[in-house]
Amino acid sequence: MLFQSKINYPKKSSIITQITLWYSSFIFILVIGVLIGSFFISKSIAENKSKKNLEAKAVQMSQALAKGHRYEAFEDGIFYSVYDQNGKVIYSGFPKGFKRDLDHQHKHKKKLSLFSMENRTFQYVDIPISGKNQWLRAIRTVDRLDKQLTELLFSLGIVLPLMLIIITVGGYLILKRTFRPIQEITETAQFITQNEDYTKRIITKNNENELTELAAVINTMLASIESSFVREKQFNNDVSHELRTPVTVILSESEYGKNYAENLSEAKESFEVIHRQSLSMKKLVEQLLELTKAENPLSIQLEPLNFSIMMKQLVSDSSRLLDNTPIHLDSQIEDDLWIIGQQTLLKRLFDNLFSNAIKFTNNHISISLRQSDNQIVFSIKDNGLGISVDDQSKIWNRFYQVDSARTKDSQSGIGLGLSLVKQIATIHRAKIWVDSKPDNGSQFTLTFPKLKKD
Repeated sequence: MLFQSKINYPKKSSIITQITLWYSSFIFILVIGVLIGSFFISKSIAENKSKKNLEAKAVQMSQALAKGHRYEAFEDGIFYSVYDQNGKVIYSGFPKGFKRDLDHQHKHKKKLSLFSMENRTFQYVDIPISGKNQWLRAIRTVDRLDKQLTELLFSLGIVLPLMLIIITVGGYLILKRTFRPIQEITETAQFITQNEDYTKRIITKNNENELTELAAVINTMLASIESSFVREKQFNNDVSHELRTPVTVILSESEYGKNYAENLSEAKESFEVIHRQSLSMKKLVEQLLELTKAENPLSIQLEPLNFSIMMKQLVSDSSRLLDNTPIHLDSQIEDDLWIIGQQTLLKRLFDNLFSNAIKFTNNHISISLRQSDNQIVFSIKDNGLGISVDDQSKIWNRFYQVDSARTKDSQSGIGLGLSLVKQIATIHRAKIWVDSKPDNGSQFTLTFPKLKKD
């Protein structure tokens, strides 16, 4: 079991809640600032407008009285009083709480003044009446203006908090929907951790965004992990199966030699069987180590390599294996073909393919190395029994072997050679495939990216 201890997750603190609180606090502060700013700006604008209106109305009334029009004590929210030169009231029009005997300001034309009394504030302006020894005082209560501003502020105080609540709730729901893939990622990870089920995937929607891309990347990672676990499980099963037979044979023969061999000849026969099975196990372990190393490309250093020189040397060395055999070897290798590669791995790739050709051929093997566009094409062909269509997709699997009837007994293997070839090809960014028909031989072809030499 990979996860035997329970994982203690930190105390949950929802990022959605945190973001909602942060932007709600920001909006709240912004709303308060807007309310305060709006109040003072509106008050300043209203006072300035009220001042101009009061002055304009006072001028109009002064001109009307100068022309002999009838006096009006109150009009359009403004009180009017008329004084003589000595400050004696001629016509009385005062709001409640206003002091009647305030010094007049008619010498300062249209000078606005303020007066407060009994928690009430008044604006007033003094205007001379043309052609008469009189002056006019126009008075307006500021309380009315303050009341209007207060009502406006009260209305905003009701509407804006409601808007804040709507924005907060709506934003929370939008964030929750937006961050749903993250929640699914968390739930999937917890499910996998608890159940060790690596087939689980995160469901992604059609809309393209950063979270969808993240979910897709994690799904790819999960697929890779699942594939690794499947391969590991299959590998363990295959190794157990492959080792079971030689170990059983070794135990059986050693027990026979120990308990039942009556002479040295019988004991030698048992030793020979043990020796063969031990060599088979040694070969299996060596190829497993090579395969494991090939599956860790980070530990492999690739470098520019003259593939032509290397292949010529390998063909020359391998041809000696065919001495005293009916097998004929011919090769066609073009000069000065370069790739990026690792010589030891490529030698193993060649050895496995060449051994495979020897195993299945009747009497002929051909090797080719050539350039095609921006690729280097390597192929090795035999004229043996061939591979069935059903087997062609399976030969790259570990421990897979074709029908024993098609394999020479003296050359039977353990089924790791082509799997290692496939892995080495992948490391070198090479494509590999097989062309084969039963009773018509097989040709393995690899294409490597060509290295351009200056």
